[in-house]
Amino acid sequence: MVKSGDLKDESLLTSAFQGQDVVVLMPPLPQLVSLQEPAVRAAAKAGVPYILPAEFGPDPFASKLIEENQLLQDKKKIRDLIEELGVSSWISVAVGPFLDMNIKSGLWGIDVENRKATIWTGAVGKVNASSVAQTGQASAAVLSLPGQDLSRYKNKAFYVPSFHLTQKELLQAFQKATGTADQDWEIDYQDVNDALKDCNDKIQQKDATAPFVKFFLAHFREGSGGDFESKVDASEVKKLHEIGLQKEAVDDVLKRTVS
Repeated sequence: MVKSGDLKDESLLTSAFQGQDVVVLMPPLPQLVSLQEPAVRAAAKAGVPYILPAEFGPDPFASKLIEENQLLQDKKKIRDLIEELGVSSWISVAVGPFLDMNIKSGLWGIDVENRKATIWTGAVGKVNASSVAQTGQASAAVLSLPGQDLSRYKNKAFYVPSFHLTQKELLQAFQKATGTADQDWEIDYQDVNDALKDCNDKIQQKDATAPFVKFFLAHFREGSGGDFESKVDASEVKKLHEIGLQKEAVDDVLKRTVS
């Protein structure tokens, strides 16, 4: 069934959501709140048990990341609204930032096309990440869990990242994928605190890219919450693999990205 119309029309959305077990939301980032709020209200009116809001990314409970990032604050608004309405439950599929899509835009500090990299010194933490395709498959696997298993994740996160690596390890993985070495790259170094100050200055100047650069910078700071490997429950992830979720290798993802 396909219904078309204004995505802010709660009546239309309520009609579309009738009888559904779950609503999955993934609006464009600039409309993260404006398009999700009416959908969440409509899902509540329709009695939808579960909502997967646009939570395909970082740990939703990483308080330091949330404090520093407007995008994550907006995501929290949606989770809070779902809980406030008290009808549906949200589930976050926590995979970390998208590795492949964000590499292409240089947001990891690595410009593959021009073989340039800026290593943020002092940002030595590891970050969990996944590919876009794996995120979709992981979400489908989570929703394929038996009802009793799925109910354990009401207003919680299912942690199922693919990768766990530092920025330097990511650069090394790209060098392996491209058959290059340090001497083939222009590598600069910038203190992470200086880089964050630059981002904040640019944000004040309404630079559109700066908030996203800051988002990745903050992830690599130890203790920020970008590393949630300790929250991954191997026995729960195994259930997803038994359903059919395949593991992905960083080498394969990066080779596809640069091909």
